[in-house]
Amino acid sequence: MRRYLVVANQTLPVAELGDELRKRIEAGPCSFFVLVPNTKAALYPTAADDFVPPPSMWWWVTDYAGPVSDKEATEQAEQRLRQVLADLAALGVAAEGELGSSDPLEAMEKVFADHQFDEIIVATLPHRVSRWLGSDLPHQAERRFGLPVTTITMRHFIPG
Repeated sequence: MRRYLVVANQTLPVAELGDELRKRIEAGPCSFFVLVPNTKAALYPTAADDFVPPPSMWWWVTDYAGPVSDKEATEQAEQRLRQVLADLAALGVAAEGELGSSDPLEAMEKVFADHQFDEIIVATLPHRVSRWLGSDLPHQAERRFGLPVTTITMRHFIPG
């Protein structure tokens, strides 16, 4: 059975990540551990982060408001985690997860203390707004943990 560590937060509900997980499920028996780094509210991207949405998303520039507090950011992250775990369970796939440190490498380090994986899947926001890509998280994780890392980068940023 292949074991995957999925590291994501705002990108948990996006189609690109769901498609990647389905590929793993279709390839054979597997399990997932979903790690959600608990991003602070002040670090959530906003319309001011040089994001230009496609025409179908122009509503977002004026209507989207990120979490106003760390508590709200944590609640949103927990909700996304519960939803993805429920979705995986509905597919009959073994899955567990947790909210971790806001530092994704630190959060992964903690998970690796108690679990073993065959691959890491990192889902990030688009290049223009992704702090994880800006800090080279996928390559850092690959070097630190000695595992292949698949990076799923959203094409468009739809927060929520």
